[in-house]
Amino acid sequence: METPDTGDSGDSGSADTSAPYTPVWDDPAATLACDEGGEAPLLEAALDNADLPREDLGFESSLWASWARMDYVRGPFQMPWFEDAHHEPEHAACFARQTSADFDAAALALHPVAAAIGAQATASGIELAGEPIPTLGTPLSEALADLVKAAGGGDDPERADELPADLAAALVPIIHGLTAGIDARHAMDESSADITKPQRMFQGAPGLVTTDVGYLPDVTDADAVDLFAEWYMGEQGPRQLLLPARQIAFAIEDAGLEAFAGGDTDWEFVTEAGILRIAPASDDTHTVEDNAVLFQLDLGGNDTYVDGAGANFNDENPVAVSVDLGGDDHYGYLEEPDDHDAEGTLVSDSDGRENSAGYWISHSGTGRQGSGRYGIGMVFDLGAGTDTWASLRMSQGFGTLGVGVLRDDGGNDTYAAEAGAQGSSVFGWGLLLDGGGDDTYTAWAYSQGFGYVGGVGTLHDNAGNDDYFANPGNSFAGVTLYASPQLPGGEGNSSFCQGAGFGLRGDSWGQYFSGGFGVLRDVEGDDSYQTGVFGQGTGYWEGTGLLADGAGNDQYDALYYMQAGVAHYAMGLFIEGGGDDAYNQRFDSYYMHTGAGHDYSLGLFVDESGDDTYGFGGLAVGASNCQGVGIFVDKDGTDIYMARSTYSTGLGNHSGECEGRASEPSIGIFMDGGGDVDDYQWPEDPTRLPANDSTFGINWNGTDDEHGGAVDGDGATGF
Repeated sequence: METPDTGDSGDSGSADTSAPYTPVWDDPAATLACDEGGEAPLLEAALDNADLPREDLGFESSLWASWARMDYVRGPFQMPWFEDAHHEPEHAACFARQTSADFDAAALALHPVAAAIGAQATASGIELAGEPIPTLGTPLSEALADLVKAAGGGDDPERADELPADLAAALVPIIHGLTAGIDARHAMDESSADITKPQRMFQGAPGLVTTDVGYLPDVTDADAVDLFAEWYMGEQGPRQLLLPARQIAFAIEDAGLEAFAGGDTDWEFVTEAGILRIAPASDDTHTVEDNAVLFQLDLGGNDTYVDGAGANFNDENPVAVSVDLGGDDHYGYLEEPDDHDAEGTLVSDSDGRENSAGYWISHSGTGRQGSGRYGIGMVFDLGAGTDTWASLRMSQGFGTLGVGVLRDDGGNDTYAAEAGAQGSSVFGWGLLLDGGGDDTYTAWAYSQGFGYVGGVGTLHDNAGNDDYFANPGNSFAGVTLYASPQLPGGEGNSSFCQGAGFGLRGDSWGQYFSGGFGVLRDVEGDDSYQTGVFGQGTGYWEGTGLLADGAGNDQYDALYYMQAGVAHYAMGLFIEGGGDDAYNQRFDSYYMHTGAGHDYSLGLFVDESGDDTYGFGGLAVGASNCQGVGIFVDKDGTDIYMARSTYSTGLGNHSGECEGRASEPSIGIFMDGGGDVDDYQWPEDPTRLPANDSTFGINWNGTDDEHGGAVDGDGATGF
């Protein structure tokens, strides 16, 4: 990492006279070569079995336009790339791989958080204009003077003289970044005057998925929705926070702060926007105080954080950044047990729990640990310690009308939350970036790579044998809190975790918001994934979810609408890079999974290689329902298919709920490549027997609109 030559002499108010260092962004990932429409004999064989020309694989734009006229789709929040990827399955595979490459390149960059924020902007279709903040040899006192002015008041900037010269010089670009963030938030305040006050902005945006925190926009008011959409998607809305967030991250990652680990500096500087604090290397406890934290640097030790740790305290705290330089740290909160805390759940905070459809979910209104709520909230834990992270909601890389980031650069870490956490967004950008180690992630809902309307939520883990547990519910060694309507009686949770995009289906209001983009990317390791309903590369109502796992022998288990099982105009993408993987072996899955599309949705499942074992129920493994497209591809390996239902596996199908539109195609495609000898364990059905080197797709009702194709063979798949 390059840092400027600041020298050792003189007080911190003196300017550096050496040649200025000009920082530049890290290079993004190269554009991947992708042979869409190239020679693909196995795909051609499957499509021939389905009686479907290759050019008809996907959705017609004219069909989508007919739905747009009814305001169901193509709303103001739609991602700019959505239709190109959704309508063309071969392009969707290229899109998934490019997205993975973008975040992988960021994770390996010299400035990983800054690069990942750039990748999130790209995933939102936003081109960030602007460069990193140069050091320019500016005295810290001048940088503090600008900060105090932007904050609306504060201590005497000449207090910069109290800091060691080298530390003061390292802080200069960070302070400039904080100032840029404050200015951007104030500009948002001015531009949002016609919508609502800052306090309601801070309180309101999470409410559409976390409940009871507030609701924004008012979905029952069409004019309010239009105003909000114009502001949010425009240049004066929250997207103007992305550049200063990226600049702050770059400045932190470029400053060489690790050189100050173990130091004994103890310093506080008060501004109207929050405190600047430097804590010495000792085992500290950082507690909640009346004053919000603007920037906090802890120089090391085994620390305990029960403050926000990089979370916007309120609407008057536009930027909150916390940096810890080493130690085995605990990030938590002040626990206050509630009578409705169930065994196996996190202990409540002072907000307790609320009854939601008969289940007691967290009522917490406090974001923590990298929570950007109507602002920028970032926490950096450096030094590769063994850290524990615990919060309830809106935490651990959560963004709503802002940018929320949690960066842990390595170690065997434990993350626990209930909802809206671990790379989660609601009208914003949420990022959890873990550098490696054997990590455990636990949550219930809207977490582990979740994007709600207008948002991008990303969880990226670079290496290690990791455990992703999105609590599946009572019947599956878990606890039901967010009961799924697909599994009556509280059997399982409605998760939206592990790569999930969610949109708003407001039938009773007549409002339909295109969903966001949720990404879970794990680069390598023998990993375990468990979730309930909607997860592992899923989407709902024009949302897009991507789960992309690289090398390793992995285990995946989920219940319903998962593993590229998707519903209602949405897109679910599941890419497995290789290894001997086990699917749905720890508990039985139900319907719509492992490459299955329902109601104009695309579910695309690709496993690159390895000797894999698949367990599945109905509407699975390359299955369609009601004009959906479901594609399953296993490219190589000696595989075992354990089917519990013949209503699967290269299935073209429309059920009774969509009889009125039977002239439009339902497409299910199954491909097993590599030419290996696979084992098909099939329910007794003499009319359809999957076998090696054969085709065996089916049109369930025998109608012309159903196109089911299945092939076991060899050759390129087109994916």
